[in-house]
Amino acid sequence: MTPLWTIGSLNVTPYSLMILLGALAGTGLSLRKKQIRPLLPAVILGALILGHAVWVLFCPFDLEAAEGKGYMLLHIWEGGYTLYGALLGGALGALIAGKLAGVRWLDALDALAPGACAALFFARIGEAFTGEGIGRGAEVEWTHFFPLSVCTYHDEFDAMYDEWRYVIWFWEALAALILLFVLLKHEKKTIPGHQTAIFLTVLGTTQILLEQMRRDNYLRLIVFVRFNQLAALATLIAVLVVLLIRHKPGRAKVFWCLATLVLASLADMASEFVFDKYEYAPWLYLSMPLAALSCSAMLWVWKQKKGLAPAVAICAVTAALLIGYASRSWDEFELDPVDDMLRFGILYATMAVDLICIGLAIRLNRKQAALEK
Repeated sequence: MTPLWTIGSLNVTPYSLMILLGALAGTGLSLRKKQIRPLLPAVILGALILGHAVWVLFCPFDLEAAEGKGYMLLHIWEGGYTLYGALLGGALGALIAGKLAGVRWLDALDALAPGACAALFFARIGEAFTGEGIGRGAEVEWTHFFPLSVCTYHDEFDAMYDEWRYVIWFWEALAALILLFVLLKHEKKTIPGHQTAIFLTVLGTTQILLEQMRRDNYLRLIVFVRFNQLAALATLIAVLVVLLIRHKPGRAKVFWCLATLVLASLADMASEFVFDKYEYAPWLYLSMPLAALSCSAMLWVWKQKKGLAPAVAICAVTAALLIGYASRSWDEFELDPVDDMLRFGILYATMAVDLICIGLAIRLNRKQAALEK
């Protein structure tokens, strides 16, 4: 990446400048809360160290330095960070520093959430200068415009050619910005932990969906299982379990909430695999209707007649998506651009319904916990 300017041996690149702006914006928002000001150095240090360490652990093989992971781990200034590693590091920093300063952990996390959104917004914008944060090719001509897609250039066999690809970094930046406004709007009328639950829920659900759209050097546990998606799913499960423990609803509520989360998560994973592996389609057909029915039962148990309308809507949309996908004969070698776009549109819509089911399970528990306070 061409540096904007050089200060001694330090090269200032557009990406590093965006990261700096994000750090300043996040710090500025966090400084509004006096009680967490002493915690900020530990939070920033923890985010930098663990964010880099997790990236080194799961980085793609082609990005691994010849010297090995040990060299990359120690040379933190050479870059490489991951979102959930940074969030975990920042949270641990807040926990340790909060213990020493006498600040409750949930209060600290609530106060830090808006700053984290601001930092994430600038980091996503910075991806525009690195070639990361892009999706699959946009083959339909009417999709060739920003912010839906961008034109990228490739040099192959001494020949330059251009290709339009979906611009995922913009959608992720927009999601972070919307989440920031939501948190700022609700920060004065929430109970301890409420802001943190909103932050983790919205971030987790958007990451599960948007991470799938990437076609860049994403982190993965094995060949095609994405680290950020599994980390987001684990975070959502943790949020729901904590909320269930905090206010101890009836057994029926606990059962249907957990069943919805598990089945919708399985459907979401099945949707991801169907993108590239058609043999996993039966798992999608099995888990998606079960997730919709479980979510409907959950809404009925929690909301009675008020939950009937959203329950019917979820079931109807689910049925339409699965009928639309199953009624067509998909052949990955003969799909025209419009047919290919339709297939991916149906699968992304399926994943969106899964995430709505997960979000509803967490939202119902969060609202109940707030009412009991």
